Amino acid sequence: MNNKIIEARELIAKARESLRYGDKVSAKQLGEQAARLAPDMEDPWLVLAASAPNPQAALAYARKALRLNPQSARARRGVEWASGQLKQAQASQDRSPISPKIAPNQVEAVTSLPGKHAYQTAVAMPALKSPRKNWLLPVLLAGAGLLFIGFIVLFALASPALASIVSIVSAPAPTQENLWASVEIAKPQVTPIDGSAFTAQLADTPTGAPAEASPTSVPTDVSTPTPADVPTEAPTLEASTPAVIETPGAMAMEIIPDTPTSEFAPTSSAPNPPLASSGNGARWIDVDLTNQRVYAYEGDVVVNSFIVSTGTWMTPTVTGEYKVYVKIRSGSMSGPGYYLPDVPYIMYFYKGYGLHGTYWHNNFGTQMSHGCVNLRTDEAGWLFNWASVGTLVNVHY
Repeated sequence: MNNKIIEARELIAKARESLRYGDKVSAKQLGEQAARLAPDMEDPWLVLAASAPNPQAALAYARKALRLNPQSARARRGVEWASGQLKQAQASQDRSPISPKIAPNQVEAVTSLPGKHAYQTAVAMPALKSPRKNWLLPVLLAGAGLLFIGFIVLFALASPALASIVSIVSAPAPTQENLWASVEIAKPQVTPIDGSAFTAQLADTPTGAPAEASPTSVPTDVSTPTPADVPTEAPTLEASTPAVIETPGAMAMEIIPDTPTSEFAPTSSAPNPPLASSGNGARWIDVDLTNQRVYAYEGDVVVNSFIVSTGTWMTPTVTGEYKVYVKIRSGSMSGPGYYLPDVPYIMYFYKGYGLHGTYWHNNFGTQMSHGCVNLRTDEAGWLFNWASVGTLVNVHY
C-alpha cells in the first residue's frame, strides 16, 4: 500500500469526524485533498457528497462514487439521498410564484446560489399617484350625489301617490280617547233554577260521611276458573328429606390478610439467545456492517449475536481492528443537533466510536447512528458484562 492511499485514508477519517460535528466546510476541504491523492477510491467522493453545498453537486459526487464501486451499498444510499434532496429543492422552486412580467413599479431581485440555478423574485414597490387625481374623484362623486338627491325631490313633488303616502305618514297618531266608541250590548237572560231536587238528595246523605258506591252485580252462573295444577293442600315432606327454608340473601365480606408474594424476576427479552454456552478461547467482538449484526466470540465459537444499527453513509462506522479502551456504565453523548443523556453500557473502542445501549429508537437492522454501534439496552448490558477493557473489536463490511 503506497503512502498516498494511507494519507488519503487519514484525511477521510478526519473528514468523517468533521461531519459528525457538523463542520461541512472542513470536511469538504479534507475530502478534496483525499480525492486528489486517491481519485479511484469511493470514500473521498462520498465525503464530498455529504459536505456538498447544494443537491446538484452532492448527486454528482455520489454518482462518481457509485461508478467507482457499483457494489457499494453506501454509494447507493448516497445517490438515493442526493436524488431526494434534489427533488425537494425542485419542488420548492416550482411552488414559489415567479412573475413572468415585472411591472415598472417593481424591482427585480436575482439571488444566485453556488451552482447552475438562479432564483428570480419580484418585490412590489408602492406606486406613486398623481396629486391631481386625488381631488378629482371625490368632486365627481359629490356632484353625482347632489344630482341624484335633486331628482328624488322633483319626483316627490310631482307624484300624487307619493303625496298621499306623505299625508298618511303626517296624520296624527291615534290616542287613548279616540280608540273607544259607545256600543249597545244586549244583556243575557237568566233562568231561575229549581233547587228542590238537590235539597231532597242532600237530605238522604248523612253530613260528613262519604256516599258508598253501589256494588256492581256479578252473574251467579259465571264461576271463577281454578287452575288444575295448583294443589289444594301443602305437600308433606318426607322425614328423611331436610327441609329447605328460603331466606333473603345477605351480602357478607370476609377480610383476607395480605399474602406475601415473591418478587417478579423479568426474563431476558433478547431475540437472539446464546448459540453456545461458552467457547475455549479469548473473547472478541465482530461487527458486521453489511448485515448490521454483532457477534460475541470465544475463540472460534459464537456465544451470542445481536441485530444492531451502525453509522449512516454520511457518518459511517470506522472499519478495522480495535480494542475496548474504556467502559462507562452510563454517560451522555452530544453532537450537532442532538443531546442524549444517560446512554447505557458504553464501550469505546476508537475515539468517539463505541458500542452502547439505545433507548431513542427501535429501528435496529437499519443504519441510524453517527458512527457508533447501537444495541438494544438489555443486549448491550449483556455484552458490557461479558467483555472487558482490551477486548478486540473487529469492524468490517
